[in-house]
Amino acid sequence: MARQPRFTHARGRSLLVAACFALLAREASCVKFAMSHVVKDTLGLREDCVTQMVPDLQWERMLETVERNWRKNDPEAMNGLSDEEVVRRLTNFRTPLLFELGFLTMSGSKYDTKDKPISYVVTMMSNGNMVQIAAGADVTQKEIVLKGTQLIGGRGPFTVCFRAPMSSGPIDIDISYFDVNVPNAVGTKYASSKDLSEEDIRDLTPTPTEEEMEYYAKEEHIIELKKDMRSLGNAVYQSHNEQNHIKQIQIYQHRCLLFIAMKAKVLGYLETFMIVLCSGLQVYFVRRLFKKKKIQSLYGQL
Repeated sequence: MARQPRFTHARGRSLLVAACFALLAREASCVKFAMSHVVKDTLGLREDCVTQMVPDLQWERMLETVERNWRKNDPEAMNGLSDEEVVRRLTNFRTPLLFELGFLTMSGSKYDTKDKPISYVVTMMSNGNMVQIAAGADVTQKEIVLKGTQLIGGRGPFTVCFRAPMSSGPIDIDISYFDVNVPNAVGTKYASSKDLSEEDIRDLTPTPTEEEMEYYAKEEHIIELKKDMRSLGNAVYQSHNEQNHIKQIQIYQHRCLLFIAMKAKVLGYLETFMIVLCSGLQVYFVRRLFKKKKIQSLYGQL
């Protein structure tokens, strides 16, 4: 990813932003920068632009697949072409793409709490010309998704330019994600058959080479995998039974503790009752004993 204009920030964050852009040369994610304070004479607005392209490896593999399918489906026509003509056709090859961009704006000053609406323009390079593919105005948060027949192009570059008047004050732009991908595998989240023509599906269908086929699973690999899955199933089944056994032991121990607690409670109440009963009988008999002695002493006096 490349940033076209020079970054300027009143609080000296230009070095941090430049380092962030250097690290994220492939994907524009988690990029936050302050808009320039330089007004373009042609627009009467200040403008900052960010560019993105389809990843090199993804595009090269897609072209290899397309060329291989060309030679397979129409060998007579391809044999009559020179290498330069094949390269020219691949260079001009266009395919449905998936364009994803998400950003939001915020104030660049903690003392300014107002919303910071901006306008944006998204363009792509096509046959040496810049073509506008999306635009918007007065937005503070936006998610843009273009796919299938909405966006048919080459590798790029794709550029998004943010514009705002000088009167808006300091504005920080936070790009959450900015990706351009090729839906080069039918059935993935990047591809949809209804958005692709029959020729696109034919040209983009994977055709693995003999070297790539060596990495595909074979019958002996599947048999080993089934054995491992059976062993894993037995281990899971045994672990499940052990867990049930441990649970039954815990339930039994819990019931034993409840029984012991109940037994101790009942015996405690019984012991307390016996102590109170014995104490009451002791008081009764002691009083009775002293009462008899008192009566005998009265009779002796008489």
